[in-house]
Amino acid sequence: MVALTSVSRATDMPAAMPAKSPMYMPAPVSDWTGLYISVQGGVARRDASFEVSGNALSRDGSNTGAAVGGSAGYNLQQGNFVYGPEGDWNWIGAKASAAPHVATIFRTSTTYDINWLATLDGRVGLAVDSTLIYLTGGAALGHVKNSILANNGPIATSFTQDQTKVGWTVGAGVEHMFAPHWSARAQFRYTDLGKSTASCASDVLSTCGDRGEFNNALMMGVVGLNYKFGDGRTPSSAYASYAPLSVPIWAGGYLRIQGGVAGHHAIYDNSDCFFGPCTFDDRNRVGGTVGGLLGYNWQLGSFVYAVEGDWNWIGARTSRVVDLGPGFSTSSSFEVNWLATLRGRASLAFDATLAYVTGGVAFGHVKDNVDFAFNDQTASFAQNRTRAGWTAGVGVEHMFSPHWTARAEFRYVDLGKTTASCSRNLGGCVSLGYRGDFSNTLKLGLVGLAYKF
Repeated sequence: MVALTSVSRATDMPAAMPAKSPMYMPAPVSDWTGLYISVQGGVARRDASFEVSGNALSRDGSNTGAAVGGSAGYNLQQGNFVYGPEGDWNWIGAKASAAPHVATIFRTSTTYDINWLATLDGRVGLAVDSTLIYLTGGAALGHVKNSILANNGPIATSFTQDQTKVGWTVGAGVEHMFAPHWSARAQFRYTDLGKSTASCASDVLSTCGDRGEFNNALMMGVVGLNYKFGDGRTPSSAYASYAPLSVPIWAGGYLRIQGGVAGHHAIYDNSDCFFGPCTFDDRNRVGGTVGGLLGYNWQLGSFVYAVEGDWNWIGARTSRVVDLGPGFSTSSSFEVNWLATLRGRASLAFDATLAYVTGGVAFGHVKDNVDFAFNDQTASFAQNRTRAGWTAGVGVEHMFSPHWTARAEFRYVDLGKTTASCSRNLGGCVSLGYRGDFSNTLKLGLVGLAYKF
């Protein structure tokens, strides 16, 4: 009877339940809430320029140096979303100065310096496990000390700026919590302290009537160590986020078309003061860019890394002609025809969205030319070559179907500095060995559509 009963019960049992799709399980999220302080240091690039409207006198100065400081802030957290205020103070050691290489009657010397920089930012970020990806932006305050001194025989004139300036700053970074109270971060920030008008002063006349404008900007890359106050406990269930056990598959090759805006910043540094005023030709032009990209992703959980290369046509040529007096003029043109990069990319995936940083080498064909003309004679400084440099950027990408993604990206490109010798012997510029320096940088804002194989 027991055996028959067991058999009959077995025949009455329902069939095995079908397997269900993965359930949503709570994903552990680190507790970022609370007050924190940090020490930080890194590299600062100082970019400054000076120009007298309607005058050939314009000067540019750039230098890269150290930055050291500290910050304090307070984080608020709602699930994976982290936000809060932050303030910092940094000493900047990127003073830039320039003087002519060859003695002439007309000489100029420049000094550009930002002694310190303080910011008050708002910060918003997305926490994935123990890593926070964030954007930051707000007000900036810095002490600026700039001077331009021009000597023309016995007469000396100068433009000076020594004041605390207010501007703005934006940036992006990534922070990782490796212990309940400790985290490390890496951050890139751009700061613009705006323009300032300065009057000319002379040792002969009380004023020389001209007015010039100083521009002051900084790019900073810093790393920091943070200490967060509090008990270090994980968030309560009210703050726990829920994430699927599986994440979208980013691994594999992809092909992309892209386009957007290119800002071309070109500089000619007449470092040897050829023909009177030590003219610095500082030109900016915004144009279009179109290109394509090929890359390959590898994926480890939410971490995605890639190698990718792209090629882009750049349409941001700039040119101008300046009349320096009877029969004497200068003309200039600056162009980057195309740009190619080979980069690494590191990303964090949150559901179908990828936030990333990228950097690597850049190659671009540069065509720069500056001519000095006096009556029927000409002296030229030129470069027409492919230049190698570096690039770095940040971006976000969203997968809206298994094979299609869209992305937006900002990238900075520096193709370095080239020294060019004078050709055509106007004023003995060839025999005297006069030289000039060309610099070309680009800022790219790109959007693209990619197909993932």
